Amino acid sequence: MSTSILIASVIPLVFLYLIKWLNFFETHRARWILLALVWGAIALELSYLVDHPIRLILGMKFVATHTAPIVEEIFKSLVLLYLVRRADTSSFVDGAIYGFASGVGFAIAENMLYLSRVDMDTGVIVGTVRAFTASVLHGSTTAIVGMVLAGLPLAGLNRHPLVAWVIGLAVAIACHAAYNNTVFHTFVFGQTGLLVTSSIAVATLVVATTGVFWGLRRERHRLRKSLGMNVGVSKGEAMLVQRIEDLDDMLAPIEERYGEVKREQVANALLLGAQLAMKQDLLRKTRDPELRAELAPQVTELKRDLKQARSDVGLYIMSHVRSIVGKTTWSLWARVGRTLEKLEAAHTNLWKTLEEKRVGHNTGGETMYARLQTALQARAQSAALAIEAEEE
Repeated sequence: MSTSILIASVIPLVFLYLIKWLNFFETHRARWILLALVWGAIALELSYLVDHPIRLILGMKFVATHTAPIVEEIFKSLVLLYLVRRADTSSFVDGAIYGFASGVGFAIAENMLYLSRVDMDTGVIVGTVRAFTASVLHGSTTAIVGMVLAGLPLAGLNRHPLVAWVIGLAVAIACHAAYNNTVFHTFVFGQTGLLVTSSIAVATLVVATTGVFWGLRRERHRLRKSLGMNVGVSKGEAMLVQRIEDLDDMLAPIEERYGEVKREQVANALLLGAQLAMKQDLLRKTRDPELRAELAPQVTELKRDLKQARSDVGLYIMSHVRSIVGKTTWSLWARVGRTLEKLEAAHTNLWKTLEEKRVGHNTGGETMYARLQTALQARAQSAALAIEAEEE
């Protein structure tokens, strides 16, 4: 049972990490992600308290296909009404991350509930299937709500938070209902039903990740405008900040010349510059007095942290950094490719190593079998000479 519990809990967290990893601006806060995870587990209990009495009256089928998608999506997303109105949410990308975290918290708790009702052998199958289907769906649907609620542009329809919440819920509930209807009729569809449910979950995940990529592209445009204003970032830093997703390539010369520690300090300084520009842009645009009051001290703190980060790097190295401009263009596949290149570089080719050692010990280029044959022939000749000597 421990294996099934591990599968049902770790795999959803891996999906959450991947969604979080996509936001290279790191404008989200770990404590709010943790809060969203915990709330997701609480939302499961609240959903059960509502669905259980209805199930006793109308039956399991009605609840699964009609009320559960509505009730669960509402409870999962309630925490987002609080999180996305905070100064720590810089764009709808953060809303997607907080929403995915809430959905994953709900999914893990629900997975544990399902595993408590099956035996050990069945638990591994149930845990694996749910980790790649239901968990992905729960995270993705709430991520969609988070994006819309945090400001995903929809022709001005979502300017009011409650309107945005309803729009996001409508999309999430539709995806959830389609999934639940398919799951409930899996006994009719068989393997086809499992394929359809998996497709629905993956399609919902694709919608959420597409929104994240679009949001990151919008953030790049916002940064170009914000960095052109007085935000305390030099022209050289501004050019690097706009390419902050390419830091692995651009800062390679810094690491080679000054070491890994300095490279990390430089990356931190550039990241703080990006966050400062985004916060100041948000401060200029927002009309909410409470949000402005919360943003102002954060901007001041970021300016102080940026000044300290530059001091840690040093004037000479910082001047060198400002002269660096990368030539690469970022994409998800380029980022994955760079990661794979690093992994491959860390491994050695066993056969190539053995060949080099063999050639090193045998500069004449003879193969092992040729050398063995030569030794055997020499021994045979020695034995024949010895026999001839005895006969004489």
